[in-house]
Amino acid sequence: MSQKPKDISTTTASPAMEGKLGDEASVRAEAPEQIKRDLGSRHINMIAIAGMIGTGLFLGSGKVLSIAGPAGALLAYTFMGFITLGVSYTTGEITTFMPRTGGFIRHATAFVEPALGAAVGWNFWYTMAIVVPTDMSAAATIIKFWNTSIPAVVWITVFSVFVVVLNFLNVRAFGESEVIFASLKIMLIVGLIIGGLVIDLGGAPNGDFIGGRYWHDPGAFNSYILEGSAGRFLAFWKVLLTAAFSFGNVQVVAISGSETRNPRKIIPSATKKTFLRVFIFYVLSILIVGLIVRFDDPSLSIKTGTAAQSPFVIAFVRSGVQVLPSIINAIVCTSAISAGSSCIFFASRTLYGLSRDGHAPQILQRCNRFGTPHYAVGLTCLLLPLVYLNVGNDSSVVFGWLVNITTVSGLIGWVVIEVTYLRFYAGLKAQGYDRKELPYRSPGQPYTAMVTLFCVVLILLTSGFDVFVEGNFSAAGFLTCYLNLGIFAVLYVFFKLFLRSKVVSLEAMDLQTEFDSIRREKEEEEATTPYSEKTRGEKFVSRLRTWV
Repeated sequence: MSQKPKDISTTTASPAMEGKLGDEASVRAEAPEQIKRDLGSRHINMIAIAGMIGTGLFLGSGKVLSIAGPAGALLAYTFMGFITLGVSYTTGEITTFMPRTGGFIRHATAFVEPALGAAVGWNFWYTMAIVVPTDMSAAATIIKFWNTSIPAVVWITVFSVFVVVLNFLNVRAFGESEVIFASLKIMLIVGLIIGGLVIDLGGAPNGDFIGGRYWHDPGAFNSYILEGSAGRFLAFWKVLLTAAFSFGNVQVVAISGSETRNPRKIIPSATKKTFLRVFIFYVLSILIVGLIVRFDDPSLSIKTGTAAQSPFVIAFVRSGVQVLPSIINAIVCTSAISAGSSCIFFASRTLYGLSRDGHAPQILQRCNRFGTPHYAVGLTCLLLPLVYLNVGNDSSVVFGWLVNITTVSGLIGWVVIEVTYLRFYAGLKAQGYDRKELPYRSPGQPYTAMVTLFCVVLILLTSGFDVFVEGNFSAAGFLTCYLNLGIFAVLYVFFKLFLRSKVVSLEAMDLQTEFDSIRREKEEEEATTPYSEKTRGEKFVSRLRTWV
């Protein structure tokens, strides 16, 4: 095993940054880390599930079905799911090795170069921050399903105050709230899948047996722009971006690394299990929706922003089940609130991580008595009043724009994750480390990361292909697909010059510090009761808790 490199100056902040924002060493000396490890396995799993299952599944799946047809939609979600699996593997391995608040953003700084970490960090922060007002507006719009007499401004204010206060409290309060929100989503999805299957098999009040009828009439695939097989492929490719939005937050499991108890065990487990659960939920949901709703159903074009546009509601109402819309609407409302709260959490921890690396002002890493980086939370919430600009406008249109903007930002993050992992992998080899020494090794590397990187880059560059078709161009469509790429490029060039950033050489990567930490943790763990000495009952309870 090689030793820790003596000269790692390329991994620290540049002289320019040392003078303006302070380097890592001075930051740690002047403002000791006060983040508290209050998140357990249950919280991390549910935070990830709550972040990945949102209004996109309940309200956006109808759009996917109408564009691609049932088979096209199913293939798109399955294909995107396997790409996400590659991201979850690499995220799990590198985060287990180096658990940090800020996750993949700080890994990019450590293993690629500071400018890349700073650029992707600020890009991710502003994307999360601007989504919060949209989520609050969406929640207020959803309330109109029951009550239109109370102005939307009132509901927006109530929901905004709730998520802001929640994020200023102890991180455990946020974690518990996400457990509740995620549990509601899971129960709803399971109920919808079972209910949809009952409808398909003729168990609904109208007694209509559907089976696979809609896969024959109007068909399994829809066409987009062109006719024939080319049109069916374009329809499939068109909805990949929406599918990516559904899986897009798989990497956020790693962002709260320093607030997680025993992160080297919890985070990789949570990453893999969360992906599998969400993958199963999404694929089964899309399959059931494709069985019980025609892709040419005119109701799929409804843009109310409430449960009325959900394909599940369309199917249940037409089958004679009238109570479901209110139930779905209530949980979709909590989903929007949960999404807004999660975005504040992820954005604030991103700022905290940027500050720890010297890429943001030192004040953003200060914590209140609850261990919450309150200045980072406050800066994120400064964009929240933008929600009042959307009062009276079509929130469903704005939501559609934000879906694309957020997804593109997420895909940029995925590209950075894969590039970072490949550099990390090369660094291990260059310094003579064996991957068997890692706490977690993802399968098929480095080829899994290479294939994932290629697919994500391809989707990212072609996500707005339809705007280049003659007669189909729209400024909004072009900007939502490609504006983020330009912003990211500008941020990278800016930090490259401002930080005088250089690529971290493979030999200069500080791997020894993390291996020393892993070794100490292993020694401490061996000092406690070994797993093999537990009783049979204790082993069963341990396995059951891990699975749950």
